[in-house]
Amino acid sequence: MPSAQTSALILALALSAHAGVTLIQSYEEIGGQKPATTNTIHLDKDRVRIDAGISPDTYFIYRGDRKSFYTVNLKEKSYMEMTEKDFQDMMAKMDEAMKKMNETMAKLPPEQKKTMEDMMAKLMPGGAPGAKTVYKKVGSGGNVGAWATDKYEGTQNGEKHSELWTTAPKNLDIKDADFQSIKDMGKFFEKFAKNMDWIAHADSPEGFQGFPVKSISYKDGKPHFMSQIKDAK
Repeated sequence: MPSAQTSALILALALSAHAGVTLIQSYEEIGGQKPATTNTIHLDKDRVRIDAGISPDTYFIYRGDRKSFYTVNLKEKSYMEMTEKDFQDMMAKMDEAMKKMNETMAKLPPEQKKTMEDMMAKLMPGGAPGAKTVYKKVGSGGNVGAWATDKYEGTQNGEKHSELWTTAPKNLDIKDADFQSIKDMGKFFEKFAKNMDWIAHADSPEGFQGFPVKSISYKDGKPHFMSQIKDAK
C-alpha cells in the first residue's frame, strides 16, 4: 500500500497533467484617466473562465463541451446561460432588424444615408457589419515581458485596426487543448462580436501565428486600448 507521501505525489502529478494555465492580463485605455484593469483568465481543455477585474462580483465561463457561455453573479447568487442556439436566434433577429434598416437607409438622400451608416458602424459590436480583420506580419516584435514575439498589423477595409505581439503558446505553458478552448470561444462569439475574430483565426492562414501577449486596438487612426499578458502559470 503506498505511503501518504507517495499518494500525495501521485495525486499532484495527475492534477498537474490537466491543470491548465492561468493568465494575468492588464487592459487599459491609452491616454485615459482610469488605471489599468487586471483580468484573470483560466484555460483548461475545453473550458475558459474569465474573472474581469472591472466587476469583482461577476465572472464568465465558456464550456466547449456544451457550447454554452455563462455569466455568474456572486452577489446575487445567480447565473445566466446562453447556448449556441440562443446566439443564433439573437443573431437572426439582429439580421432581420438590420435588413429592414438597410431598406430604410436605401431610400434616404446620400448625406443622410452616410450619417446613418456611420452611426450604425459605431453601434454594431466590434465595428461595421461584415468588416473582416486582415493580419500581416511586419517582423520581430522584440520581447514583451519574458517572451520573444512576432509583430502583426491588422487592417479593416484598408484602415489600421490593431497591432498584435504574439508568441508560441508553448512559451506560456499553454497546451494545444487549452489554446483550442479559447479559440473555440472566439468562434462562439465571432459573428456577434467582430472584435473577437482575431482569436478565432489564430494560427490560421487568414489570421496570425501564436498567442497574443500584447495588443493595441485603434480608433479613428489612433491607438485606443492596450492589453498585455503580465504572467502565465
